[in-house]
Amino acid sequence: MIPRRGLVALLPLSACAGLPAEEAAGTPIAPLVGTGFAALHADAGGRPGALLGSAVAVAPGRVACTTHALPRGAAAVWLRRGDGAPARRAPVLARSRRMDLSILADEGGLLSPAPLAEGTVEAGDPVWAAGMPSIGAGVASGVVEIPDAILPRFGRGFTARMAALMGYSGGPVVGRDGRLRGLVSALPDGEGANALAWLSGMDLGGLAGGRGRRIFILSIQEVAEEAERLSA
Repeated sequence: MIPRRGLVALLPLSACAGLPAEEAAGTPIAPLVGTGFAALHADAGGRPGALLGSAVAVAPGRVACTTHALPRGAAAVWLRRGDGAPARRAPVLARSRRMDLSILADEGGLLSPAPLAEGTVEAGDPVWAAGMPSIGAGVASGVVEIPDAILPRFGRGFTARMAALMGYSGGPVVGRDGRLRGLVSALPDGEGANALAWLSGMDLGGLAGGRGRRIFILSIQEVAEEAERLSA
């Protein structure tokens, strides 16, 4: 039976910028941040615009991000790799109707696909995430809380307790082995501080959180299967 406790009120993690490469040094997510992770920017007339969130390469030439971070109807966005390499334009290939997932084309080979984890997570497993907040840390660590969960419209995955901030949406989550476990997707718990952060752009709840808050992470198995289906 899939636990649904606390998965009713839903707040997406929207982006609000810095590069997390230096912060990731010495952690399992460090190799991925410099090669397969990117900040997601709006297309402002052929150049990078507002920061939207994060993205990660999941296959050669294919980059995954959360649909809720994309401007409605956008045909392309820009990707800026976690090590600061020049940004490149990325066409939006497809938006999933089954989960909070979109696939972008990495036509210039800016990003290298992240190694994907096999198997499932267990409660208590350590995890690390990377994102692009306007203020605060670009790397967060935590532990798996609910190892198997479904969030309507968002998909199937797991939850973890960590101090992920606005701007982590679509960013990678890895285990101790550095392999990709999923994408940061949403805040399942509707708390006043988090709602205020969503409306004001100031992520007070995330910055003040000691042991972190519950984050819903879309499973990499779900992402990989849907990405293959959409690409086909």
